[in-house]
Formats: sequence, C-alpha cells, structure tokens
Amino acid sequence: MLQFSLFGRTVKNVRKVLEGIVGKENIKVDRVDLLCYSNDMTPYKYEPDILVFPRTTEEVSKILRFANSRKIPVTTRGAGTSVVGGVLPRRGGIVLDMTKMDKINKVAVEDFYVVVEPGVILDKLNRVLFPHGLFFPPDTGSSSACTIGGMAATNASGVHAVKYGTTRDWILGLVVVLANGRVIKTGAPVFKTSSGYNLTHLFVGSEGTLGVVTELTLKLNPLPPSKATVSIFFDDVEKASKASTSIMLAGVRPAAMELMDKTCIEVINEVFNLGLPKAEGLLLVELDGHEKEVKKGIEEVVEICGKMEGKNMKWTTDPQKYEKIWEARKALVASLARLKEGYVLVHFAEDPAFPLSEIRNAIKEFRKISEKYGITIATFGHTGDGNLHPVMIVNPEDQEEWRKVKLVEKEFVDVLLKKGGTISAEHGIGMSKIPFAKTSLGTSLDVMKKIKEALDPNNILNPGKMGLDTEEREDPGHFLYQYPAKIRTGFFLEKCKNEITKCFRCGLCRATCPTFNHTKVESANARGKVLLSYFLLTGQLKPSEKVLEAFNLCTLCMHCTITCPAGVKVAEIVEKARRDLASKGFIHPAHKAIAKNILNYNSIFGENATPKAELAESLKEAT
Repeated sequence: MLQFSLFGRTVKNVRKVLEGIVGKENIKVDRVDLLCYSNDMTPYKYEPDILVFPRTTEEVSKILRFANSRKIPVTTRGAGTSVVGGVLPRRGGIVLDMTKMDKINKVAVEDFYVVVEPGVILDKLNRVLFPHGLFFPPDTGSSSACTIGGMAATNASGVHAVKYGTTRDWILGLVVVLANGRVIKTGAPVFKTSSGYNLTHLFVGSEGTLGVVTELTLKLNPLPPSKATVSIFFDDVEKASKASTSIMLAGVRPAAMELMDKTCIEVINEVFNLGLPKAEGLLLVELDGHEKEVKKGIEEVVEICGKMEGKNMKWTTDPQKYEKIWEARKALVASLARLKEGYVLVHFAEDPAFPLSEIRNAIKEFRKISEKYGITIATFGHTGDGNLHPVMIVNPEDQEEWRKVKLVEKEFVDVLLKKGGTISAEHGIGMSKIPFAKTSLGTSLDVMKKIKEALDPNNILNPGKMGLDTEEREDPGHFLYQYPAKIRTGFFLEKCKNEITKCFRCGLCRATCPTFNHTKVESANARGKVLLSYFLLTGQLKPSEKVLEAFNLCTLCMHCTITCPAGVKVAEIVEKARRDLASKGFIHPAHKAIAKNILNYNSIFGENATPKAELAESLKEAT
C-alpha cells in the first residue's frame, strides 16, 4: 500500500517516469529488494515503495523535481550504517541509494582538498590519499562501509574527534539539490571565508531533510610522521575517566582517547584474542605528530595515569601492534552482539555528550540505572571530547525488557540534561531521539522547522525525522523484532534463529562481499540475506523465485563471516534458507537438471558414468 499522494498515479506510472531519468537497470520495485532497505541498526522497519540508484547530479535534480510536484517522499541512503533510524523511509515513497555515485573527482595535493561524490567509502578515500601523504581525519567505527555523504548527513566524527574535530570541520563546500530540484553550490576550496551565511554547515548534520548532497569538497591533512598508542588499565572506570580529563588539562593533545568499561574489555578480548588483563576500565590514548612530540606525550600520559592508579601501562609505536587494538575498538559495537546468545543491542539515547568534568559522574549514574532495572549496559566512548555510548543489551523475546528499555532511556536523558549535555554527539537525531528533541533543543527546534519549511515546503525530504514534523517515534506495525509469537515452524531456518538475531545490521560485510561490490544492491549482501531470512522465518515474506535468486547470489566465500565482529554464520543461514526454498519447490533449473542427472545416470553430465574400476583398467592398458 502506498503511503504517499500520487494523485491517482500508481507505482507503475511513477516507475516509468523514473526509468526515463535513471534507466530501468537503476530502479528496484520487487519487495525482496525493498525489504533489504527497510531497516538500519534500530529495531524499526519501514519499506520504501521504489528504490532508485542515481548516478549524476542532473538525475537527482530531475527525480526531486518530479517527486516534489507529486509530493512523493524521498529518503536518501548511503551504506545504511545509521543507528538512529535516519535512513528509514518512514512515509514510504522513494529511497535514493547514493552508492553508485562513488567517484573521487579531484585530488588537489598542493591545495589540500579532494572533491568526491557522496557514495565514496571513507576507507577507500584514505587509501587513495595515502600515496600523496594526506588523509581525511574523521574516523568512524564503520569506516570500511560508511559513505562520505552519510557522514556529512549526520556530522559524524569517531575516535579522532578529540584532536581533529567532526566531519563539519573538514567540509569546504557542497553541491546540493534542493527539494524542488534546484542545484546550488556552497562554500569554496579555500580554508577561510566570510562570504555570507555558512550554508555548508547548515546542510551538514541536517540528515537529508533540507537537500540531497551530490558532491563534497573536503579539506585534507598531512599524514603524521609518527604515531603511538598507550593502553592503561584501571580497577575503577571512574578513575579512567578522571585520568582522561587530567591528560587534557596537562596540555597533552591526543589524536584519540577512548574509554571502555569491563563489559567492553571482556568482549573485545574474546573476539580478537588480545590477551588483555582483567580490569574495570581501559583507557586507550593515541598520540601523533613528530617523533619527539609523540615520545614526550607518551611520558606525560604514563606519568599522569600512574598518579591515577593506572596499571599494566603499555605503549607501542609498532603499527602492527596498535592497529590490532584499534581495529578491535572500532568493531566493539557489533562485537557486543556476542555477549549473550539471542540478545540484541538497542541504540536508544546512547550518543550523549557531556562537559568533560561530568563524564565520570555520568558513568556512575549509568551504572546505577543498569543495576536498578537489571538491564545490561556496556559503556564506552570518546572520553577526550565528552562523548559516551551507553548501549543496552536486551532479550527481544522479553516484552518486560522492552518496557524497561523505555524507562532506562528516559533516565539516561534526565542524566544528560541535568549535567548540561546533548542528546546526540555524532549519530544524529533520526527517529530514535525524536521524543527528546523538543526538550533538548528548546526554541531552536522551532527555528529549524522554519528553515525546513522554507527549503522543503511540501516536506518530501526524509519526513518523520528529527522532530521536525512529528513528536511520535513509533508507528504501529513497524517494529522489526516479532519473536516469539509470529515465528514460523517447520522451517530449517528455525535452527538459525539466534544467528539471525545476532546480526546487528552494521553493514561492515559490505566491504568484503564480492557479489555486493559487483551489484551494489543490498539483497546481494550478507546483511540483506540475513534480513530476508528473518522475514521468511516470521512470515513477512513468502518463498518465491525472486527470493531464490537473492540467496543463489551468495558464493559461500565466507568473507562476511570473517569480517563480521559478531561472528554471524551467514553461510549456515544461506544454506538453511536454500533448503527451505527447495522444500517449497523453488530450485534453480540448473540445480534441478544436475540432481536429475545424478539420480538417473550417477553423473552430473547426463550420461552413463564409466565404472571407476573399468576406467582404471583401460588407463592401465593404455600405458
């Protein structure tokens, strides 16, 4: 059922118009494909009506001009690594998948900037820049999968924000298509400007509600000549927090400073076999710059943390050693899915920022809330810039735990507001933080609504987000998890229920899936197949030839399982899904022919097989 006004038009009519703009090969309307774009890392599900892959600014302009004239909602999507529901098509309509706009158009080495399309992957960009001795500093946990356009949409940052700031600090200019199809350019490839309003900063962090970004000019930084990582363990996580503040007050400028509590330490230790000691808190400090500067920083960090009762302090300048622990830190969120079998991570109110002096008090409050409700909470974060991530881990089959999640969330927000914090430091508001947008933003939200109305009067751009047009977060029938009541029995997939639940839908598998990297379509990726398995198991998707086609695209190469921090056994899920489909009569014609030949001829080739003994004897005589 369409959720938008088409003035009598059907999806078929709209599809025809869009095919005329981007070509038939860049349109998807089959429900198997659409379901793979219905979710991110939140527990919500919203299906688009049409999926479109634009390739140029001109195509985006024509799409928006058409959509605006028909008041069709348009939601822009990158890699789908959002944890706040920002990429979900809440009002249906069109999803613009920007991943085919992935060109690096210009690298201006002497001017320290690069011009890219929004679908460029962060890690890919830095690999291209490395030979030039340059890098783009914002460093998200999903860097192997996330797109630059998505980073701009949420003003993402990551572990290096303490020294290098957020994405907004590194964007010099944009090409943006407005809701009516008009194309504008903001900024310039220069480091300073006082030429009117800073429209570049207006669009960065707007989560696709004001326009569609089709090109970005990014400022670059020279690669630091030397790096080191110091790891310090504490018997009290609050002492670790206090140590981080003392390091900043001493004038040390870490490139990154990360805090992890006991739960996080145990998980990464198990997943990555790091051999870490048992502790209540871990502080990771990265220092970069010239060698003398780095050595001095190491000495100061060790001295300060020693006074704070830090233990097992180690430091290294060996990239092979420090990159392993930073890889573990970046994969921490997805790794937490291994903590309890059948449990899931819930990203509600988990991205607050506090004044630095309040971090240790906030951690103490989070611990009290966890004990009060009996909900497991893993706390980690970028302690150098006051950004914490208290993540809840719950049983999706336990309705009482879901009730408690809402209470825990409310108390989280009460803590951050009381301590002068903000509801989001780097993930955005999206859907999940809508209930607290008005309380946190106050009258500035009214100003945001006026800007939205001026640039998008028909509210077609990512509606239902950021509290701009609704104060409601949840819509009936759009909750992803439906265990246990609606689970289908008699399916081979039933044995994989916990494996399916374990998938955090982080999208990191996109980086290594050969079929996805060829097709750029989510149903070809491991994450898409796990989602399809879930929908098959819960009866939301019926077996069909299209479903079979999606599962047959998997080569069972196991790259996704190797990449997956949660260790989801995707090959096992795919094998069980194929068996379920076969039991329902959906088998690839080639597989049917091979099976028939084996049964009739004991050979896959459709002809009588020569007995091995006779064949061996004939070969012996021939020699």
